Amino acid sequence: MNNISLYIYGSKIFLNIINELNLGYNFSTEDKINPNKKKDNIEFVVRIVFPEKLKLNEVKKYFTDNMPTIFFLEDKTFLLKNKLSLLNFHQNLSLPVDIISFREILNILITKYSFFKKSKIIINNYEIDSNQRIITKEGTKVKLTEKELELILFLNNHSGLEKSLLLKKIWNHNSELETHAFETHLHRLRKKMEKFFKDKKFIIEKNSLYYLSK
Repeated sequence: MNNISLYIYGSKIFLNIINELNLGYNFSTEDKINPNKKKDNIEFVVRIVFPEKLKLNEVKKYFTDNMPTIFFLEDKTFLLKNKLSLLNFHQNLSLPVDIISFREILNILITKYSFFKKSKIIINNYEIDSNQRIITKEGTKVKLTEKELELILFLNNHSGLEKSLLLKKIWNHNSELETHAFETHLHRLRKKMEKFFKDKKFIIEKNSLYYLSK
């Protein structure tokens, strides 16, 4: 567990208890978190927040992203009263909590987040969730078909490809029927990107080669 860093906010008592138990985690109470900065073999950052012990304007920032976070809420109406909601990688717990249960919940949260991170791909200004086949930009989310996803990922890894190679790698064929299927999928994908993201040049063709625009 020494590759997990816990950032604890709002309870020095909880911090002291965790330290006394010597669970092997890394601890911090820094105000700013940079999960991309890895030191001491840290791979995951998990926040532990006690909302009722903090000012509301401080608390709200912890509800605005999907960083793995465990909230200890004493008041069951706290979220409703303050118009807050838990996101995908947020977990709500109550005290007292069994330390074995706490570790299990922490591990489940990290496993879920690890799976999410592995399925997330950044292409230009877009974020793609390859597991759910969703492409996102500036809050707008659009569902992709399986072939659309394969086409995007293949062009991202091998830019400047002929139609024949794309047919072979994605459709495993080179017949006229599959050629029509490629053109249909490409047309629909381009229309989708233009409609939802106003992007008319997501996939471009130059000298019979296909590219993702940069």
